[in-house]
Amino acid sequence: MAAYIDQVMAALGTRLNTISGLRGFPIAPDDPPVPCAFPLVPDVPSYREAMRRGTYVVTYQVALLTGAQADTGQAKLARYASPTGPTSIRAVLEDGDKTLDGLIDDLVVDSFASRGLEEVGLIGYYGGLFQVRVIASGV
Repeated sequence: MAAYIDQVMAALGTRLNTISGLRGFPIAPDDPPVPCAFPLVPDVPSYREAMRRGTYVVTYQVALLTGAQADTGQAKLARYASPTGPTSIRAVLEDGDKTLDGLIDDLVVDSFASRGLEEVGLIGYYGGLFQVRVIASGV
């Protein structure tokens, strides 16, 4: 059975929430508490290509937000973006159960792009986006 987009988002949020000190969410929270991470609804470039019978691949963006304080916000951003370590988002997603408890077949964290200092509403955050490629069985 093919995984629904919201099911994958919820599973990613649950996995992100296992990192000590990070709040993982299945969707973007209204007033993001920092530090936090959450998947965004992915683009589906082609339903004929992405969700055909067999397997499909959809790339999810996972947003990461830390505090706006230059010294601590950037340091936290760097630790979460690190390829290894206890707070590495890449490591918690790829080195654990890459099937998200059997929901998908595999996932790969392809990249991280730092977004620097950004505003969400009236509040400033240091943030970035991970590209997470999800491979799952089709219908």
